[in-house]
Amino acid sequence: MLRQIRDRLRKIPFLHNSYMRVKRRLSTELLGMTTLTEQQYLSKYGESQCAGVGEVVDLGCWLGSTTIPLTNGLLKNPAFADSGRKVHSYDLFEWYDWMESSVAGSELSGKYREGDSFVDEFKRRIEPIADHVEIYAGDLKQIGWNGGEIEFLLVDAMKGWDLAASITKDFYPSLTAGQSLVFHQDFAHHFTPWIHLIQWQLKDHFEYVEEVPNSQSVVFRCIKQIQSSDVNLDWGFDLFDDETVDAAFAYSMSLVSKEKLPNVAAAKVMWFLHQDENEEANMLFTELLANGIPLESEMKLIKEKLSSV
Repeated sequence: MLRQIRDRLRKIPFLHNSYMRVKRRLSTELLGMTTLTEQQYLSKYGESQCAGVGEVVDLGCWLGSTTIPLTNGLLKNPAFADSGRKVHSYDLFEWYDWMESSVAGSELSGKYREGDSFVDEFKRRIEPIADHVEIYAGDLKQIGWNGGEIEFLLVDAMKGWDLAASITKDFYPSLTAGQSLVFHQDFAHHFTPWIHLIQWQLKDHFEYVEEVPNSQSVVFRCIKQIQSSDVNLDWGFDLFDDETVDAAFAYSMSLVSKEKLPNVAAAKVMWFLHQDENEEANMLFTELLANGIPLESEMKLIKEKLSSV
């Protein structure tokens, strides 16, 4: 999954810097692109909410700041600990130069070069819980899923349409209606507007559960079984007309708190910027401000971007 965001960020340097800047807003107990509140949520979910009726999947684990709290929490929960199940952790585990800013000042600063594998570092960090983690190193589009029922799906890998399509097609049909949770770590991040269109397309299959404060994460529950035919679509910008885009973002903005509202609004502007529709993006940005969206959080980043295009 990291190759996809790397390629996009190289084309738009501003996005590289702003993505990393936002992902590292809070100091965390674990080195990684997560906030402390996300780590706490994952630990609490594992300890007190997981029913042990399906698999736990971690898409985009990087250095383990999702895997470690999630697994530690699960191991305190007999429903998981006694089930013989493992956390399924996916990542490309390939280092890119843009990652350096996320390890600045740590023992990893300067350790890796572009293209290096860091899977050994991930293994070192999860060593105390290694027996309870199944590692999937490589492109998740090629690896896919084994088809087992999924109780908890953590998604931090929808960095482009190809990955989004693969996740929806390979993993979503394994969600169980009434039970499974999807933890969208980039729901309130400006870079990934396709998440909102996918959730809108599948709105009859999900209900909003909650958001994680001080993060970009929002949690949904699957309420209707997803069939392969529901997600076997030609996912991409061309699948959605302007009316659908408006409806999708209106829905998403109705779900989130004031904290995340500017970020979701910024994602709508980014929908047009990703397609190089700069005039439409500028008009939308002005309209959003006029309609009361505050110039805060990622709306400030979008303003910077718009001034540079």
